[in-house]
Amino acid sequence: MERNEIIDLLKLSKKDLALIEQNEIELNLIKRQYDQIIKGTNFVKLRKPCVLNNGIIKIEKSRKEELIKTQEEYCKSNDVIKFVPASGAASRMFKKLESFMNSDSESIQLDENKDVARFLDQLEKFPFYDDLSSVIQNYGLDIFTLKNEENYKTILEFLLTKKGLNYSNLPKALIKFHSYKNEKRTSFEEHVVEAIEYVPNSERKVNLHFTISPEMKENFEDEKNYLVKKYGNEYELNISFSYQKKSTDTIALDMENNLFREKDILLFRPGGHGALIENLNELNHDLVYIKNIDNVQRQEYLSLTVEYKKLIGGLLIQIQKKIYELLVKLEAGASKKYLTEVIEFINQELGYEFTWDENLSVEQNKNRVIGFLNRPIRVCGVVVNEGHPGGGPFWVEKNDGTLSKQIIESGQVDRSNSGQERIFKTSTHFNPVDLACSLKDFKGNKFDLTKFVDNSAVFVAIKSHSGRELKALELPGLWNGAMADWITIFVEVPKETFTPVKEVNDLLLDYHL
Repeated sequence: MERNEIIDLLKLSKKDLALIEQNEIELNLIKRQYDQIIKGTNFVKLRKPCVLNNGIIKIEKSRKEELIKTQEEYCKSNDVIKFVPASGAASRMFKKLESFMNSDSESIQLDENKDVARFLDQLEKFPFYDDLSSVIQNYGLDIFTLKNEENYKTILEFLLTKKGLNYSNLPKALIKFHSYKNEKRTSFEEHVVEAIEYVPNSERKVNLHFTISPEMKENFEDEKNYLVKKYGNEYELNISFSYQKKSTDTIALDMENNLFREKDILLFRPGGHGALIENLNELNHDLVYIKNIDNVQRQEYLSLTVEYKKLIGGLLIQIQKKIYELLVKLEAGASKKYLTEVIEFINQELGYEFTWDENLSVEQNKNRVIGFLNRPIRVCGVVVNEGHPGGGPFWVEKNDGTLSKQIIESGQVDRSNSGQERIFKTSTHFNPVDLACSLKDFKGNKFDLTKFVDNSAVFVAIKSHSGRELKALELPGLWNGAMADWITIFVEVPKETFTPVKEVNDLLLDYHL
């Protein structure tokens, strides 16, 4: 569609066009987003869940020592980094507290506010208690007195708003998660402590990259400087930051399918964590670990997490090495016999169902095999499903009828289809976001990761803005559609390695205290 046709169709004003240009968004992309919202969520076609020995592997004890050694030797002389999405605010973590604080109720109704009551009853156990007490003292008040007099909303105001700690508006990365004998640590620091255990090279350099919001840059820099100084005698911490690009923001529509505007200004919304594929694409490292900001362990519980980080990394390195060797030989030329052996490797070692196409020549089949193998690789830890919300590993049928292994969220599935709902509910494992990734091809060139995104795997959800409903578009999730065309290996990891903090009271669980 021509530029002027798009402008007419979407009723774009000069002010709209100026804002679109300012955000560096292509007009054709705006049109595509509009079409996607009108169409709605593009549901995947689940074939079956990935289960042990059919899509998911379990690392045998006999292989552990070898894989750990492979990872440790690789890290000594290669560029390894830990990538942590950390731009999200902690508002969801404190949602129930904030709801009570803003309610008309003056007292806690236990049947309605049991989580709030538990939080206040256990207040002294939280690692940010001393900070909260101190900021309350700055106002000439006492936290004990406020609690005894049931001035709960005043306490919450000092915790959540700019009057005090402002925790509702801070990113989770900067919230204090754990108390130790002589210190308190943020989740940011715990990620650094964890990375020190499996990322350093032979010169004890530790690379970490956090995606953050621009308005929090100064706060993150302060925390970074503190940590560099704290651990600098033993390790060289190389901590970098990036922002989610404005060019990945998406339009929204009102309920009448018109572009959503606020006070005559076109609304752009962050496109979800799938937009971070652009940030990941800018890294030039040999091995990248990815983990969520709120999934951290206390230092005394780290050994199992570190073991499995090394195991999935070692497995990735071995698979990568084998694929590189195969691709070098394939490029030089290959017989049908050799291609058959490579296809067997794809099916046996990578866990796919790849077949020889009798309708194609040997050369054409060779090109198919090369195309299959010459892709980014990810090894994803998955945990036995015990009712946690989130995506899981599935075999998905692609448009050409072939199967691929994907991490699928519930929003990607047509839950009104009984067959799809049944498959989704029979999943045995879920995705804790525990990835080791290879981003370079067999010649050492960095892949353009945007070429391996399933751009049709978008979510359309009903949200609200300033009290008005809207249709929001979220880009393919970073470990969902944004990595849809990667080679994927699922590995079962212990549930003890997954200790997320979704709500503030999760910090009261045994493994966080």
